[in-house]
Amino acid sequence: MEFSGKLQPGQSITQAEIEAATGQLETTDPQAFALLLLRLRGDLISHLKRIHGRELTVRIIKGDLLILDDRQAAAYNPKRYTQGLRIARRAHRRLMAVDVSKLTRQEREQHTQTVCRQASALSSLRARPEIPVAASTRPESPKLMAGKK
Repeated sequence: MEFSGKLQPGQSITQAEIEAATGQLETTDPQAFALLLLRLRGDLISHLKRIHGRELTVRIIKGDLLILDDRQAAAYNPKRYTQGLRIARRAHRRLMAVDVSKLTRQEREQHTQTVCRQASALSSLRARPEIPVAASTRPESPKLMAGKK
């Protein structure tokens, strides 16, 4: 599907437009249509980056491709980021559940390195409470000390 015209944030490409342009109907093969939407979403993101010179967020909502404006993207992207962190934490927990006694020496070393690398990355992303900073008791202007003669 070729994207023509100047697509702007806030616009959408409806399911009917996608079906008409591609000839693929959602009702005939829902799985194939879902894969088509994912491919079109990636193509659209690349196209928008060439046109606008920056990465724009594109969502698939009920068969439509929606180009989010900045306000919508500011609300949507942090949620996606949090979902990605949850996926990464679950994958790390599964990695920690691997029985290393059933691995060869090389596999065990690789596993240990991977666990350490992931643990470091996840710990740096962990939310921590802010450390309160004590107010400064320093005088406003420095006092000059008289030198000895």
